[in-house]
Amino acid sequence: MKVRKGTIKKPKFLVSYSVSVVILLIVFFVLFSIPLLSFWTAYNFEADSAVSEEKDYLDDKIYATLNEKDLTQSDLAQIKFIAADHYSYTGSKCKVNVDGYGEVDSSKTAIMFYTYWTDSNDPDTLQTKVLMLADNKYLEYFDTPQVHTHEVSRIGDTEYFYASTEIEFSCNEFYADLEKGLFIPVEVEICNHGNLTTFNPTGLIIRIDPENTDGYTLYKSVNYHTDFYENPTSSVNYGLICGNEGTVTDEECDEIHGEYETEAGHRFSYRISPVNYIPFSTAYKNRLLTAVVIIIWLALAFAFIPASVSYNIKKRRFEIFEYRRKMIDAMAHDLKTPMAAITAYAENLSNHIGTDKQEYYAGKIEDKVAQMNKMVNDILEFSKSENKPAEITKENVDLSEVIGKIIADNEHTISERSLKINYDKKSMTVKTDEKIFEQAISNLINNAVLYCKEGTEIGIACEDKKLVITNITEGKIDDVKSLKNPFTKGDSARKNNGTGLGLAIADNNLAMLGFKLCISAEDDRFIATVKL
Repeated sequence: MKVRKGTIKKPKFLVSYSVSVVILLIVFFVLFSIPLLSFWTAYNFEADSAVSEEKDYLDDKIYATLNEKDLTQSDLAQIKFIAADHYSYTGSKCKVNVDGYGEVDSSKTAIMFYTYWTDSNDPDTLQTKVLMLADNKYLEYFDTPQVHTHEVSRIGDTEYFYASTEIEFSCNEFYADLEKGLFIPVEVEICNHGNLTTFNPTGLIIRIDPENTDGYTLYKSVNYHTDFYENPTSSVNYGLICGNEGTVTDEECDEIHGEYETEAGHRFSYRISPVNYIPFSTAYKNRLLTAVVIIIWLALAFAFIPASVSYNIKKRRFEIFEYRRKMIDAMAHDLKTPMAAITAYAENLSNHIGTDKQEYYAGKIEDKVAQMNKMVNDILEFSKSENKPAEITKENVDLSEVIGKIIADNEHTISERSLKINYDKKSMTVKTDEKIFEQAISNLINNAVLYCKEGTEIGIACEDKKLVITNITEGKIDDVKSLKNPFTKGDSARKNNGTGLGLAIADNNLAMLGFKLCISAEDDRFIATVKL
């Protein structure tokens, strides 16, 4: 069983445009994904390499610190700093176990580098001790909104690790137990991006009143380096608060490293938590969003091209469908009227009417058959006019002779309708196919004769390579351009026997020959112009 084809619907440009946008978005995103995949692969490889480098750096720093023959509390404070600093760089927690000295981790604390000269007469006696905060309760003094506004990022612009903030400071006055490697701050100034030789003080000073300083010595510092010979007692006490919040558990640090032994004979091992580096989509979020926006805009812009092509194809298909439908409807309508009349006349003949009536109805049937025959011939001529013949033979044709012949052929109708022909005979030669050209001009003049108002004048003029035919119609024609369409007649002329194909055939034939037919109307005046 065959499925009936659906009716072709009138296309909508918005639908075609939306489809084109979707298709282009898919295409652009597929094209975009090719370099993106390569970029993503390279990013992950580089990130893995960066993580590996940080682990190697952690190994080297711990090893270098424990490679001293005799370890001190300052060395353990240094390891504490290394572990906390590793967290600041990578977001990875760390626990380091040193045989005989215990375990340190990356939990948050304050570390200070106390730099001084042991011999004020010898600049080569510069010493640096790493001191760790004696009690983390003193961190509360740094947990204020004013201090947090001066937090700095330890890892700066790196694109692989999550940024962790630290607080940098210089310690102008403090208590310290150098043997234990501990200190208690008394006067601290918050700094921005400092180091062991330079400071960027913010002017924010914190005063701390320690509760218990037994066993600690009070130290003061000018907190900047000067030339040794100008100030041999100067020192710099640079510090920072770093590390992870809370404690570090064994469950978090599940990546276990084997035991190492330094050349000095110290054994150590450490465990770290996985390094979760920044995903590609997060690191390049702004760039990816920009690329997506650009792709969408490109799709919206370029979609007009395929959308217009698709829309015009569908529109043309719909127009052809509508054209055929209307043409069939018009043919059926125009043929139905004479067929109905023939049926009625035939029924009357079958009723055994008188001889005089038989002749009358027989004559009417002949007239209607002739009318239908003319319609069929016009339809065939229209069909031929839509297809260019295999060969067009062009020769010189005398236009005045063609017009004169056509007027003579229409003389009976012209006389019957009391029409007057105003034709200024001017000799004009046209090189064209005589048969096709004559049929086109004949249709134009026939159209003027058929639809001209009775008792009026038809004008025919040849000038400036133009043939102009004018006539007065029964009434105003509203949509004159549609008269070129097949089976279209002016409303006022509907009572006439025309098929509505004359102008369509003339237009097709003239176009086939390289000429152009223009029609217009001025009130009740119809004008057909052939540009030769």
